[in-house]
Amino acid sequence: MTNPVPMPTGSAPAPAAVEPLAGGSAGHQPKATGSMRAWQWRGPGDHGLITTAIPAPAEDEVLVAVEASGLCGTDLRILAGDYSHARPAVVIGHEFAGTVVALGERARGFVVGDLVAADPNVYCLDCEWCRRQAYNLCASVNPIGVSRAGSMAEYVTVPARLAVKLPGAFDPALGALIEPLACVLHGMERGGVVGGRTIAVYGAGAIGLMAVVVAVDLGLEVTVVEPLAPRRNRAQALGAAAVERLAGGAQFDYVLDASGAAAAVADGLGRLRKRGTFIQMGVTPQSFELPWTPYQVYQNEWRLIGSNSVADCYQRAAALMPSISEPMRRLVTHTLSLAELDRAIELIADPAAVKVQVDPRR
Repeated sequence: MTNPVPMPTGSAPAPAAVEPLAGGSAGHQPKATGSMRAWQWRGPGDHGLITTAIPAPAEDEVLVAVEASGLCGTDLRILAGDYSHARPAVVIGHEFAGTVVALGERARGFVVGDLVAADPNVYCLDCEWCRRQAYNLCASVNPIGVSRAGSMAEYVTVPARLAVKLPGAFDPALGALIEPLACVLHGMERGGVVGGRTIAVYGAGAIGLMAVVVAVDLGLEVTVVEPLAPRRNRAQALGAAAVERLAGGAQFDYVLDASGAAAAVADGLGRLRKRGTFIQMGVTPQSFELPWTPYQVYQNEWRLIGSNSVADCYQRAAALMPSISEPMRRLVTHTLSLAELDRAIELIADPAAVKVQVDPRR
């Protein structure tokens, strides 16, 4: 694929970017009323499984029966009380796919039975940043699973404008990977990444390995820096060279940090070629300061790029996913039930785990 991350052309994403699934997926029956299970965060160290009412969709929303919900680093930070945007007593979870079981009166583009995934960043469309299509920087963003109820539940409501229909017979586990893939596409777009060049990716967790998949698809020569052997092996299986640490004076056109480790960021900045681009995707400690000077930026014409969340790339990630589904599918290493979420949290630290998902139907 020559360009999986084209520049945006419209004012806002259209509500459907890929082929619809006729008839939806099996296993769910619509529920108009009743209760559901959900995993709620109430404050630092205070979270767990609850029973609550099934939410009713607002007039412009769809109600989705969740079939796959991914766990990520943001969720862990929320559970630890280390994420300032989170509101206590929120159901976590923002990487998901499932079946539409009810629609609000003004929800358009979907029918009951459609398999969907959704951009979790509920943005306003009215502020300066939304007008500039920087939806992740919306002045009043209200993210699913952060400040409004999320997908670690049997059901979740989603604004119809943010949902996408998935192809027939599509695996919901892949649908739940669209959100982190969109984060990677946004980083690549922000960095102006083009094929035929070299890239070093620091960290071979879920985001780092997705960056490998996209970079290989673009035709870059990829090197992964990862201290843990099981994760290096996964990177190699996806088509990258993988090393514990870089030796000598190796330099690259692009360096992407997906680790958030201070030592990795410091080393990566020293690996940029002239006119190289550094893409910061990993979340570092706020107190960390870099050992570089503005003179180095001037002298080498470096580009230092920050990239957080999805921005306007969710639709493109949904459209790209079918063509890279085989390597992406290998990143889902564990699927557990809602009642096992504590176990899922523990697995995140396991070098053998990449993407841990929950299936609320279990």
